[in-house]
Amino acid sequence: MRVGCVVFGNRWTGAAAVAELHCRALRAAGVDARLLFVGGDNLEQRLAGADWALPELRKERTPGRVAGNLRALRGLAAASDVVVCYLPHDHLLCIAAGVPRLAPLVRAIRSPGHLPTNPYNRFLSARAAAFLPAFSDLGKALEVSFPRAPSLTVPVPLEDKFTPGSAGDGRRRLEIPSEAPTVGMVGKLAAGRGFDLLLESAAHVKPPAHVVVVGHGEAQMGLEILAGELGLGHRVRWAGYREDVLPALYSAMDVVLFAAPGSDWGHRTISEAQGCGRAVVAAAIPGVEDLIEHGLSGIIAPARPEALAEEVSRLLTDGEARRRLGAASAAAVEDRRLAHSGRRLEVFLGRVFPSWQDDPGH
Repeated sequence: MRVGCVVFGNRWTGAAAVAELHCRALRAAGVDARLLFVGGDNLEQRLAGADWALPELRKERTPGRVAGNLRALRGLAAASDVVVCYLPHDHLLCIAAGVPRLAPLVRAIRSPGHLPTNPYNRFLSARAAAFLPAFSDLGKALEVSFPRAPSLTVPVPLEDKFTPGSAGDGRRRLEIPSEAPTVGMVGKLAAGRGFDLLLESAAHVKPPAHVVVVGHGEAQMGLEILAGELGLGHRVRWAGYREDVLPALYSAMDVVLFAAPGSDWGHRTISEAQGCGRAVVAAAIPGVEDLIEHGLSGIIAPARPEALAEEVSRLLTDGEARRRLGAASAAAVEDRRLAHSGRRLEVFLGRVFPSWQDDPGH
């Protein structure tokens, strides 16, 4: 089977990261999968040398670029048995290029805001042969609107580099003593991403813990001010974001906090932390229960500083409970690894293709 993945993005984040990981997962399962994306930024750099990575889309600043994008999409569809798109703009371009006449078009629904609850999203969704919702509640909502459309909820595939490791390397990088209690979070430093909740929670944690902030973004200055106001300034480590050392940074954290969804609502950082054998405390956000069995492979708590701090404090003072959660977390993510996820996607997409062939309406 040949699968074409398309995402109108040029940076490795959000839906573009999911599209790349889906493509990697399919290839790990032996599927001929290719990724069509916008060139010119860190996604192209990350995929340099990969013959399945096609940086042929362009930002649509001229009619000529629009026409070029439509040609690239038709070419991908002609060479694919199934095409998967990830964003509303991808979906609209695929429709404009006539992709649904050339191959079944599968839509990955990554955000509640992309559900068919308005005319534009209903127009797009009605032209999808199947769906890949980010979490089960999205899948249930899609079933209400399109009960006949096949749907598969599959967590974001987890890269194999996220495995349990020693805390030493990450703590040396961060200049945190080996025995110091530590809580941290990973994500973009932007409004609504939960880092203010991390800091407010950390201010209530007992014993006082070092706080690791992994990420970069426009909100950092305001967060640094908030950390000072909360009396945390000397205990916060602003680690920036480096993909190559991310597993070591996770391993430096005794507890990983997940406080808000990212742009794609796949909650990828939960799986990454679990893969590194970390104890995860997550705010009660839609989709979290798909990844965490409360009390076994993590803790789910109300999205309030006091409630999150209570759970973090309990784990910081109970090393056995923390180790037990970490071990169960590492075991829980094994079926989210690339090859396993790819096999699930392969089976699902393999069923979509013959159904599309048998439908005279496409």
